[in-house]
Amino acid sequence: MQDNPLFRTFLPKKFCKEFVEAKGNSLQLGLYMALVLGLKPLMDDWIPVGNLKKFKKACRRYGIYLREDVIFKCIPSSQISDNIIGREILTTTSAYGKLIPKRHHSKNISLQEQVHVFLSKDKNLLTRGMWYPVIVKDRVIPQPRFDSLMYGYVLGYPQCCIKFFREFNNWRMHSYLYQAYKHTIAQPHYLCNPFLKDTSFAYIYHMPCNYRCLETIKLARKIRREIKKREPDYVNFTDYYLKKIYLVFYEKKYYWFEGNFENNVVVFKKMFFCSPDKDKDVYSRYFVKADALSLKGRRIYLYKKRNLYKIINVPLNEFAPEYPFIIKFGE
Repeated sequence: MQDNPLFRTFLPKKFCKEFVEAKGNSLQLGLYMALVLGLKPLMDDWIPVGNLKKFKKACRRYGIYLREDVIFKCIPSSQISDNIIGREILTTTSAYGKLIPKRHHSKNISLQEQVHVFLSKDKNLLTRGMWYPVIVKDRVIPQPRFDSLMYGYVLGYPQCCIKFFREFNNWRMHSYLYQAYKHTIAQPHYLCNPFLKDTSFAYIYHMPCNYRCLETIKLARKIRREIKKREPDYVNFTDYYLKKIYLVFYEKKYYWFEGNFENNVVVFKKMFFCSPDKDKDVYSRYFVKADALSLKGRRIYLYKKRNLYKIINVPLNEFAPEYPFIIKFGE
């Protein structure tokens, strides 16, 4: 299988280059650029303990304030023990957490563990950062409900998207991404594409209320314009990856296709899994053997040289229900 270009490290020529060098990767690079440009009020990230000193230096270089939260040891959801109380409420982040000791080089810390940090050019905003559900000893400690309802405003998300998120962000009842698709009544716009938010190539991190949300387009266009003045190569790559075809199941499972999409059939040359949770990639082994697919309800039909190769029946699931759909982004 080909190396996934969506997760490759992109090193800017100059602007925000220090963050990539300090982190050792370029994940969320577009968000760092937006933060430095003053177009994003607050963001958070996970920094390897061994890289934290260098990362703080990069923050000082760009006038970014930093607050350390807790240490995360991220693990695949499949590795969480059944005896953990509340394990069923974990959604996009699965991690054990512990307090940060006074000395980061403590023998009790592995260099593979990560410090959860909040970042802002406004020091006062750092106190409004929301923690993520984290496993402490034998139970999950969730964030306060009020924090989760208000956090979108602190992150600079459009009000319409925050309202939509409040209504449909329920992993027992809805697939948020599918609800946004149902509420999209025009050509999906590439600046409303949220599926690369955890890769190196994205302008936004929030999930829009629909895939042609005018407020999201306005925000992303402003970010894109300013980045292009400084790092045009980054914009060229990001635009290229955003303007593609996606097969979406739910928030932790979606695929990127390069090809054509007509009459509900995708004819493709390349495909990649574009969620960071590799445990959820259960279909790539079938897709790489095909050159076309179609979707009818909950069934995916795979073809090779126009011959039916395989039929996949997509389960609904009680938690994190999957409603597959195909979407192609344009302008």
